[in-house]
Amino acid sequence: MKNFGTILAAVFLAFVLLLYMCTFQVRFTEVAIRKTWGTPGDALREPGLKFKWPSPIQTVVVYDKRIRILEDRTEETRTVDGKNLLLTTFTLWRIADPSRFHTNFPEGVEDGEKKLRTTIVTNKQAVVGQREFSEFVSTDPEKRRIREVEQELLATIRKDALTEYGIEVVDFGIKKLGLPESVTTAIFDSMKSHEEAKAARYTAEGEARASDIVATAKAARDRIMAAAQQEADEIVAEAQELVGEYYKEFMEYPELRMFLDRLDSIARGLQKRATIIFDTSETPWNLFNPEARQHFRGQLQAEGVAVPPATPAGETAKSPMAD
Repeated sequence: MKNFGTILAAVFLAFVLLLYMCTFQVRFTEVAIRKTWGTPGDALREPGLKFKWPSPIQTVVVYDKRIRILEDRTEETRTVDGKNLLLTTFTLWRIADPSRFHTNFPEGVEDGEKKLRTTIVTNKQAVVGQREFSEFVSTDPEKRRIREVEQELLATIRKDALTEYGIEVVDFGIKKLGLPESVTTAIFDSMKSHEEAKAARYTAEGEARASDIVATAKAARDRIMAAAQQEADEIVAEAQELVGEYYKEFMEYPELRMFLDRLDSIARGLQKRATIIFDTSETPWNLFNPEARQHFRGQLQAEGVAVPPATPAGETAKSPMAD
């Protein structure tokens, strides 16, 4: 019985060892290829338990099929107009064709990354070398073409990597854009001069436009003033004509004209509240003298002008402007 148990245990261990040698597992994040006598077969993409012949008849190579990130080294790249840029790029990639990838890089994923990095650098220099500096660095947003350059590089790298190495490039972009210290000052001085020239041009245009506006406003003002002056002159002429008619009538009654002129002088002198000391013997204040008023009443009555009755005795005479 002891021998039977030993034999049974040995058979079980042999079965487990054979099962281990003839099976392998593919996780859902992995992709595998079976190599028969060193020749890679089709990719196994479905997760689960898989079978194979024991080594060395068949061997298995497993790759992680998740997306990887490859960041390029910062390098100087020259544009078509002879200026240098410092570009740092990133690439998202994954193994799309495990058989082709293994054929090209049997030593492992690191070799594939090195080759992909070389492809990126080569295409980056070729594409950037056909672009102008202003397409990367410019104060005018319409001139910048960074996204367009990224798309062009993505299309070029994706085609080369997939057809030659079995690598799918998911995305590509410029992570960092800089300028070498040797050319930064010169470029900024050039940009500053360009912007100062634009500012001077805008200032000159603004001053010219302001002069035009001022000239237009002055011309409009002169036209309005001329029209207003012409209208005022017409009104003055009409008023002088009317006054001339009145003066013709006053010529028949000179005393009345003098009387009214004196009243007007008094009204002007008393327009504001004031205390005035005057001599009633002087014109026009002699109108406040009862004797002078009586003299004017007599003259007016002699000329046939109707005048109000004299102030009764004992009453204080009112000023002509009292009302």
